[in-house]
Parts: sequence; structure tokens; C-alpha cells
Amino acid sequence: MSKSILVIGAGPAGLSAAHLLCQKGYQVSVYEADPIDVGGLSKTVEFEGFSFDIGGHRFYTKAKEVSDYWHEVLGDKFIRRTRLSRIYYNGKFFKYPLELSDVLKNLSLFQNASFLLSYIKVKVFPRKRVKSFEDWIISQFGTSLYLAFFKSYTEKVWGMPCHEISKDWAAQRINNLNVTKILWQFIQKILGIQRDKNAIKSLIEEFDYPRKGPGMLWDEVKDLVIKNGGTVEFGKMVTGLELKEGKWSLKFSDGSQSQSADHVISSAPLGTLLKGLTPPPSSTFLKMAENYKYRDFLTVVLMFKKRETFPDNWIYIHDPKVQVARIQNYKNWSEEMVPSLDYTSYGLEYFCQKDDAFWSQSDEELSNLAIKEIEAIGLPFSRDGLKTKVVRMPYAYPVYDHDHQKRAQELQKELKNYPGLHLAGRNGLHRYNNQDHSIKTAMIVAENIDAGKEIKDPWKVNQDALYLETEEERKG
Repeated sequence: MSKSILVIGAGPAGLSAAHLLCQKGYQVSVYEADPIDVGGLSKTVEFEGFSFDIGGHRFYTKAKEVSDYWHEVLGDKFIRRTRLSRIYYNGKFFKYPLELSDVLKNLSLFQNASFLLSYIKVKVFPRKRVKSFEDWIISQFGTSLYLAFFKSYTEKVWGMPCHEISKDWAAQRINNLNVTKILWQFIQKILGIQRDKNAIKSLIEEFDYPRKGPGMLWDEVKDLVIKNGGTVEFGKMVTGLELKEGKWSLKFSDGSQSQSADHVISSAPLGTLLKGLTPPPSSTFLKMAENYKYRDFLTVVLMFKKRETFPDNWIYIHDPKVQVARIQNYKNWSEEMVPSLDYTSYGLEYFCQKDDAFWSQSDEELSNLAIKEIEAIGLPFSRDGLKTKVVRMPYAYPVYDHDHQKRAQELQKELKNYPGLHLAGRNGLHRYNNQDHSIKTAMIVAENIDAGKEIKDPWKVNQDALYLETEEERKG
């Protein structure tokens, strides 16, 4: 049995795989580029008594083995939260998922008529060609709803026109929201008909959450890796991977090199990984791999003394007049994310590229922008005791362009030339995975390594939009 494993990245995928393999007696070494934190996008940042969740991570899943895993690790350190998120559009707040009665109440008769007629039109005369995100949304909801509730936010997130984004991203992320069901739910409500509790829902109403943020889980997993004989090294940026005589080794930006091992598990961004691979992939594939793109984002955290706040966990900002795309309300994720209930903290999320001018602005400039925009939106806010913190997260979102499926297929063929190299997680597979999907890919990789052959395919995780779930499935 092969015994030695190198793991690139101490995020959910890397740490989960390391922990599971350590438990089976493998010699595991984890290398994390961050100098301080584990957890990747799921880390929790602490600052002067405040804690920040970078992106907002609900703990829910259809995969029982994943739920069992994180509850086994954290036990009673979870709290149960009620989900509330809304859309801010045209100066008003709309429930999300959309409810017809709420839409009718907040918009004018003309706007409502426009939504309905646009929807009817696309159903009577459906689009023959559905290739892009724009095509997919319009084919499902009509042009008017697309322009109101999808276009602005999506283009903020991705920094590209909606017609350049693959339809696969929409099919994966905008699950089971259709106007027919919204209309039927509205009719049921008027008639007093009780809704079927087993009906499929696109977004759950409750979720678990670690008392001190998701980093609490990954700090615990890191400790378990070390307790079981593994190692976790920080500040180790991988610049090269070499396969020589059936053994793998890693090169780091500081000039050092790892011990050789039988397997490598990588959750690093694919574009970077492939450039450092020895022997190199084919020139044809490397040229194709240049189109692995990522969307970066940064969070400006505003901390201030004010007990009153808005009720949501987070709000989507569908307003082109401000640059912020989403606002987290950390106290509504967990009251332990603030020093006391007399304080509130918001995370204003901005999407950008790490080589553009926005990313390069000073923390002071970004903080001033966030203050200006929170006041423009009109959410409860005070400058009393105000503190700010900027957290930058590169490689946050793998971009889905029209050729991403073709690249994925070619990559899987190319990987057959590299026995012992395994990819897992969001960036490792260049898939827009949720945290639970990333853990599931790690579980599959660990199982394949232990079996000495591929018995399951990590690429199939989240192909069918796994966060659609029924009430019964949520219970067990």
C-alpha cells in the first residue's frame, strides 16, 4: 500500500482529504500558501474581538456522509440558524427566493405587467438557441425579470457581460426557481391551500453554522491532522510539481522542495498548477489551459457600535448605482461573531481582478467607498466606534466561459499521463463547488487512493446541482 501523500492547499478539500487519509495511517504533508490561516475561502478572520466569514458559509448538504463528517468533528459547537436573504433592487427589498405577493407589492402595475407579459412571451415563443447565462435566464423567466433581478448582480460578480458566461453556471446555481411555481404558490396562498412539505426547494430555510464561524471547523480538522501524525506547513506557495520515477515532489517559492511521495492531492488553482507541472502537459492543452480564468473578490468589513441592524443574513445588491454586490450581516450568522450585542459588523463584498485598479486601492480608499455605499443604500449604520478591515481573496470564483466543459474533458484525458495526481475542491477542479461539494470530492479522492484505483469520479460531484433537496432528504 502506498503510504505517502502531499496535499496542496489547506482549504475544505485539502484538509478533509488529509484528515481522512491520516486516520488510515498514511503519511500526509499539507502545504498552505497562507501564512496564518487554514480554511481557504471558508476561513474565519479575527480582528479586535470581531470575526468575519469570508463569503458566508451555510452548513447544509444532501450528502449525509458530509453532514456526519462535520458534525463528528465539531459536535455541539454548531448553532441552528434561520435563513433570510433579500434582493435590494430599485430602492426596495425583495424576498429571495422571489414571492409573487412581495413582487406585486413592491413594484408598480406597469412593472408587474411587463414581467408577466415578458414571461408569457418567452413561453409561447421559446428561444431556439440557449448557449449563455443570458439565454438561459431569459428562457426561464423572460427578459424583464432577467434585467431586474439577474443582469446587474451577475455582471458585478463576474465582470463580464452575461452573454459571455456559460449557461451551465446558471443551470448549476439558479436552481428550480421558475415563475410557474411562484404563480402556483401565490394561488395556493390566496386559496388557503397548504403547500406540499415534500416539494423540492431551491434554497433551504434553515442551516447549521459553527458558533464562531466556519474557520472553527477547519482549525479543528488541522489539529486532527497533526494529532494523527500529519504535518501542516504555512506560507508554502507551490511553484512546481515533478513526477520522476513514479514519485512526486513539490517546489516552493522560497526555493525549498518537499520530500518525494506516492500521491499528490491538489486544490490549487488549475491554471497555476498546470504551468508548474513536470513533465509538462501537451502544448495543445497548455494553450487551452491559458483560458482558466478566476474572479477575485474583497470584503470591506465595517465594525461599529449599534445594537439595531437589518434582519437578513445577507443581501444581494441589484443596483448598478453602487459597486457593492453583496452585504453580509455577521451578527445574524452568529452572535459570537461580535464582541457583544451592542456592536454590529457588515461585510461589503466587491468582485474584481487582482491585477486591476480596484484591487490595488488602499484599505482607506476601499473603506471610504464602503461607508459611502452603506449610507446610500440606507441600512442601519453608525460611525460610533467605527473600525474597518479589508480582506482580499484571490482565485475566489472559477469562471465558466463557453469552452469550460471542453477544457474539463481534455484535462481529464491529460491527467491519465500523471498517475498519483489527484484534483479536488473548487479551484482544483475549476468547478463552482459549495463547501460540502468540495468535501465530497476530497472524500472520493481519499477513497480512491486507499483503494488503489478509481472507484468513484470526483468530477461528477455537483454536476446535477446537488443543493436541490427535499424536506425528507434534509431530515436524513
